[in-house]
Amino acid sequence: MRSKLTTIRLARHYGFCMGVTRAIRIALRTGEDKVGPVNVIHDIVHNDTVVKDLAERNVGRVVSVADAPGGTIIVPAHGAPLALFEEAQRRGLEIIDATCPLVIKIQRIVRRLIDDGYQIIHFGDLHHDETRAVVGQAPEGRMVVIHDLRELQTVRNIDRKMALTSQTTADAVEFARISREAARLFPGIIVCDTICNATGQRQKAVLELAPEVDLMLIVGSHSSANSKRLRDISRTVCRAAYLINSAGEIDPAWLDDVVSVGVTAGASTPDVLAEEVVDWLVAYSGGTAEVIRPDRRDDETIEMIEPASE
Repeated sequence: MRSKLTTIRLARHYGFCMGVTRAIRIALRTGEDKVGPVNVIHDIVHNDTVVKDLAERNVGRVVSVADAPGGTIIVPAHGAPLALFEEAQRRGLEIIDATCPLVIKIQRIVRRLIDDGYQIIHFGDLHHDETRAVVGQAPEGRMVVIHDLRELQTVRNIDRKMALTSQTTADAVEFARISREAARLFPGIIVCDTICNATGQRQKAVLELAPEVDLMLIVGSHSSANSKRLRDISRTVCRAAYLINSAGEIDPAWLDDVVSVGVTAGASTPDVLAEEVVDWLVAYSGGTAEVIRPDRRDDETIEMIEPASE
């Protein structure tokens, strides 16, 4: 069947954010400079291609400090609990901290709020590496993690001042709803909007693009929270949206009767993977589809903090 595809549109903001770029750069430099084993705790970022590429450059992966065979460990962009740093120091490992500066900012906010006597509600995914790292900054029982409005409504008021924080990759629209309900349930609660600029930009760009196309393709790993969020947002305003690791996962059946396709990518996705999807779509169209690329400008102004070696 002849393709009806005529237009391929890329989102205004997509692909690597500042924190991801910084973390990968740190990992590559560490792999080149250090003598002995170099391993990342979990994944440097949530992208399978990036993790595989680092492994080919002698930067391995371990799931815990106890699994590290000595040498150097790298704390990933998502950060790590305080207990992990303490364990690594006890074991005599060198620690290179590649935590995203925006995640470091949340961790500092949490520690300050705890010191000031607050009980913290954190909007995020309890099983996500970043949220585990943030919760790991506080004593047990001083933070509660909620995933949605329903879970917020089960939180019981206690005899403490209250504060609300968020995972950097959370849905900005949903966080606004959570904030309003938290203010109703807990008058006087302090709301700290800790969603990062890159997340907001990519979500806004998808909300602008998805209603204008027949199909959205989001390039990113299925372990990537921000990529999954872009897919979910797309589905609210576009008739079809799929999350794919690469062009090889595109099902031609998705393109039946599709005239226009939008393409975006998660903040941990290399641009080359998005470009390969565009190339695949152009080839599918018989080389006739127009590719529309808006000017890309990421308004991230966080200082590129150099990693600490401990």
